[in-house]
Amino acid sequence: MRNNVILTAAAAAALAGVAGGAVEVWFGQDVAVRDKFRDAFRNADYEIVVAMDRFTDYTLADALIEAARRGRDVRVIVDGDKRNLLTGKALGDHLASGGVEVQYDRSQSNLYDRFVVIDEELVILGSYPFIEDAPSSPMTDAVAIDDASLAKQYLEFFNFIWNLTK
Repeated sequence: MRNNVILTAAAAAALAGVAGGAVEVWFGQDVAVRDKFRDAFRNADYEIVVAMDRFTDYTLADALIEAARRGRDVRVIVDGDKRNLLTGKALGDHLASGGVEVQYDRSQSNLYDRFVVIDEELVILGSYPFIEDAPSSPMTDAVAIDDASLAKQYLEFFNFIWNLTK
């Protein structure tokens, strides 16, 4: 599994190198990845979009609510499978009550993505799931790529999924 993580991070770094963006890789066993996400949410100037196959982490939900309360546009898409609807519906309601727009993807194709775009500049993707026990897993990673061109592509993809979920 570690080899797959390194290849994923290396592929993202190569992609950003071609596009000219700065890359930072967060490995679960090296840093508190959850804290890195929270810091990125705190530093957002105007927009955060999240596409996450599973989302049950109230700590990250509260960080997104905090951003929304600071006037940031925050939208979240979560896969609408039974697992999320049973365990994540309360969290989705919690996000919505805090000013975050939430939609569940209930299309025939399940949402398998895990990515965040912040301020049309920063893309964060990887294996790190937004679930409560993720911080205890050393076998996760996230790659933060500061590149407007890549962010634009991910925003287009996010908006495509968002429009499908309406």
